Amino acid sequence: MRFGKTGQALLEFALIAPALFLLIGATVDLGRGMLIYTMLQGASRDMTRQAVLGYYSGSNTLPPTCTALATPCTLGPLTNGPHQLDPLGMSVVYQDSTAISSAPAYGTFTANVNPLQPGTIALTGAINPGTVYVFVYELDATPGNPNPRWSCPSCAGVSGAAVRTSGHQLVVVDLKLQWKPVLNTLLGIPSTITFDSQSVARLEF
Repeated sequence: MRFGKTGQALLEFALIAPALFLLIGATVDLGRGMLIYTMLQGASRDMTRQAVLGYYSGSNTLPPTCTALATPCTLGPLTNGPHQLDPLGMSVVYQDSTAISSAPAYGTFTANVNPLQPGTIALTGAINPGTVYVFVYELDATPGNPNPRWSCPSCAGVSGAAVRTSGHQLVVVDLKLQWKPVLNTLLGIPSTITFDSQSVARLEF
């Protein structure tokens, strides 16, 4: 009798265990996904708060000009923001644009119906899951200036003189990340989830 009950319990556990482990795994995966998305939002907000400062008008990838003051600031390059996700195993990609009116090569920009509102960006090309793709652009209200205005240090003329021009325009920071849950990998499901965090602020200079 005792052996029969033990065998029955083992059989019941064997039937229930896969579903139980799947449920536990899905819960852990969901929690990790929420953590990644929350940190992505925080990174975009932090980057935007820094991007509106005159110290960062020269470059997105170099230390701000305040590091050259008699009492230097301790701030780092603007693109350091997404590295908050490094402890979670994420990597960061940022490239300057090759044209003042074009997004970086890993994304395409679609303008808003209202040209002074942020548009939408879609990732293009070979996109690696677990990588944060950084987009920083300026919505320029000054007639005759590029709108949107992307960072293009190699562009000739006034347009390439600085990453952002003064005039209290809007700065948009858009971070995109394709995340593949662990369960998708274990189950052989190729699909990924795209996290997108966009923050907007007005230049302070």
